[in-house]
Amino acid sequence: MHVLQLIPTLDVGGVERGVLDLTGALVAQGHQVTVVSAGGSLVDGLRRMGAQHVTLPVQQKSPTAIWRAIPALTELIRSTQVDLVHARSRVPAWSGYFAARRAGVPFVTTCHGFYNAHPASRVMTWGRVVIVPSTALARYLVQAFHLPVERVRVIPRGVDLERFVFRGADAAVTAPSGGERRIGIIGRLTALKGHAVAIRALHQLRQQRLPVRLCIVGDAPGPSRLRERLEALARSLGVERAIEWQGIRHDVPQVLASLDVIVAPSVYPESFGRSLIEAQAVGVPVAASDLGAFPELVQDGDTGLLVPPGDPTRLAGAVARLLGDAPLRRRVVEQARHRVETAYALPRMVEETLRVYQDCVTTPRILVWKLSALGDAVLAGPSLRAIRRRFPHSTIHLAAGRAVYEVFARCPYVNEVVVYDPARKDRAWAAKFRWIRRLKRTAYDLSIDLQNSRWTHAASWLAGIRMRLGYARRWARALNQPVRLPAEPLGPVAHQHYLLKAGGIVPDGEALELWPSDADDAAADGLLREAQIPPGAPIVGIHLGGSGRWVTKRWDLDRWAALCDTLAAEGIQVVVTGHASERPMGDALLRLTHARPHVLIGRTRLMELACLIKRCRVFITGDSAPLHLAAAVGTPTLALFGPTDPQRHVPPSAHLRVLYKRVFCSPCYSPRCRTITHACMKRITVEEVFTATKQLLQHTASRQPTAHSRQQTEETPS
Repeated sequence: MHVLQLIPTLDVGGVERGVLDLTGALVAQGHQVTVVSAGGSLVDGLRRMGAQHVTLPVQQKSPTAIWRAIPALTELIRSTQVDLVHARSRVPAWSGYFAARRAGVPFVTTCHGFYNAHPASRVMTWGRVVIVPSTALARYLVQAFHLPVERVRVIPRGVDLERFVFRGADAAVTAPSGGERRIGIIGRLTALKGHAVAIRALHQLRQQRLPVRLCIVGDAPGPSRLRERLEALARSLGVERAIEWQGIRHDVPQVLASLDVIVAPSVYPESFGRSLIEAQAVGVPVAASDLGAFPELVQDGDTGLLVPPGDPTRLAGAVARLLGDAPLRRRVVEQARHRVETAYALPRMVEETLRVYQDCVTTPRILVWKLSALGDAVLAGPSLRAIRRRFPHSTIHLAAGRAVYEVFARCPYVNEVVVYDPARKDRAWAAKFRWIRRLKRTAYDLSIDLQNSRWTHAASWLAGIRMRLGYARRWARALNQPVRLPAEPLGPVAHQHYLLKAGGIVPDGEALELWPSDADDAAADGLLREAQIPPGAPIVGIHLGGSGRWVTKRWDLDRWAALCDTLAAEGIQVVVTGHASERPMGDALLRLTHARPHVLIGRTRLMELACLIKRCRVFITGDSAPLHLAAAVGTPTLALFGPTDPQRHVPPSAHLRVLYKRVFCSPCYSPRCRTITHACMKRITVEEVFTATKQLLQHTASRQPTAHSRQQTEETPS
């Protein structure tokens, strides 16, 4: 793959050396690496490895400079076919994030410090995966930035064991002049590294007449008066001649080989300690502050010694023990080297980083939108099945409204249902943005919009989802994979599949599925027993209502009553279903009938209703959600259509018949009849419905209630 790494400059430093280590290993494995920085002394070495370097002013902190870098980075990503952007510092991360989003490639970050929870630092938590070198830093980011744990990967920095050669457990280096023992501190010259603590510890060791020298390797990153203050401190303590200021060194293995002890007296939590594991690899014992990530690298008394931060007396005591106690020194050196070989070797870091890259490129996190409409929710099953088959190892979440949650609650094709509930005041803009922030924290790669509303298009863009697939009908500018609506009318499942195919997802058939529980089945059986319906008696279910908004889809109540009486005269048990709000319709039906059908309106939850429909020999309904439930459970169904087009809305089913009377205004798609006649539904007669029902009953006389849809779910791999 082609990886683009972003770093402010390529001068000496732990982060910079990590870039080179990773780059060399990736190139050796045949990957392509481009590094963007403002340049530096390590650029030539990077190019000798076979990587490409592009010089851009990504180190500049001004918002104008950051904004100007975005088009150049975007063009670089597109022209060189970059597969993934990896930002290793906050300033270039801002440009990299927006460039990666524009180009539609994954964005990964590596956090190297305990950043303050400042808005400028939050970009480091926007990566699809956030890599951290230590568990201590991972915990901090989760607590301070509310970063989801599942997006964090702890990958410690690695040591090239071919460069940092173990010198043996009994090695003790002494300088030729006077046999002085050499103590080293390696790192940038900053007050956080605890150089002053090391100098005070040196003073105490010299007062104990121990022949020691302090070698300070590193320099300040820019103009600083810290060295002047440290030199003044050394003079005041009388140890200035026992200090070697070695500045920046590129031969770190040779430096370590000349030392007897390494100290890391940091007074601020550090995310890692490269100098510590490199010293342990060479065989130099270490003494470090018990702070930040250091306790992960140094097990006190086993692989080194830990001391309280800012305590020169305890630091001097630890150094004296490591110099004077030969058995202790031998033990910590051997155990530290073994631990570096097993936990901090460079190949392991490269392998784990590559695993992150491959996961981001090949297994996207997917958010599918289906917020409302019960019938449409049932119709989404084949699409979810196809998406899972296309991405068998991906995390797939479904954004669903509270009203349709039960449809997907046990769906085997999604990892989680993210509930969006307008009833909980999420209609307020502040609450909507809180919900969007929740989505953004998950860092989805792909949005598949089966809802296709202005809100879902806009929300997917605001949530930072890099690939957004949907029909170009409302707020299409929020999509970067817009699909034009098909010219010819398609069935409801085929309409979804047309969108999926445009996104490279092959449909997996149109068979609908539902996933009821054993409790749902038991509830349906209990209702039939309560109704005292004889076992084996033919049952016809009818659904009177439907959407309260679409009264034009309803057949007249007096016709339903006449149908109930006609069916009862044939010895057929009639079960009436509906939503709790439709109970007045059930009461009115009972007043209009002589046969007294079994009215179970408001007695079932959604999946219980599906199980009840499954036990019917025939189910009769208008264009409503129970029509799709009946198709999903395989019950022969008679659908009465009026203001809507059956060609667009009839669910796929081998046992479904439609009665549709096209009139001059059909299909009008109006919730109120514009001609007042309601002719499209009134022309469907009781005799026609009864005859069609009898025909369906004759064709299914031998049909027994089955658990077809549930067995299909159990046999379908997820």
